[in-house]
Amino acid sequence: MGAAEETRDGVPLTNLDQPLVDGASKRDLVDYLDAVSDRILPQLRDRPLSVIRALRGQAPFMQKNLPKYTPEWVRRVPVWAEASQREVSYALCDDRRTLLWFANQRAVEYHPTLAEAGRLDRPTHLVLDLDPPEGDSFPAAVAA
Repeated sequence: MGAAEETRDGVPLTNLDQPLVDGASKRDLVDYLDAVSDRILPQLRDRPLSVIRALRGQAPFMQKNLPKYTPEWVRRVPVWAEASQREVSYALCDDRRTLLWFANQRAVEYHPTLAEAGRLDRPTHLVLDLDPPEGDSFPAAVAA
């Protein structure tokens, strides 16, 4: 990784002027997440987090397991993954510093679990994804 172009809250930010997605730069992502951090952090706090990252020259991908180079100050929680039969180290994005670190990693989508880290067997939310049938049938989804 190259030298930091800027540092915020102790997080070295690099390659800020590189294109990200749809005409936006990595700087745009960092600035946006920094601006909304007081609103997004309460939704992420204490919930194991998966992110979608958009790296240059690659298709966006879902990341659950924290990479080995993750700073020690990023809180994490081990979660058993039944599908892969192994423990996955999920991040807990509880503060601005961690959010900025994720932005610098080109994390463009944030997917917190529906339960808190200490109580994964007790969801606090329910999400329903209603996909209407083909055609002009949105009223069917509304009725459901």
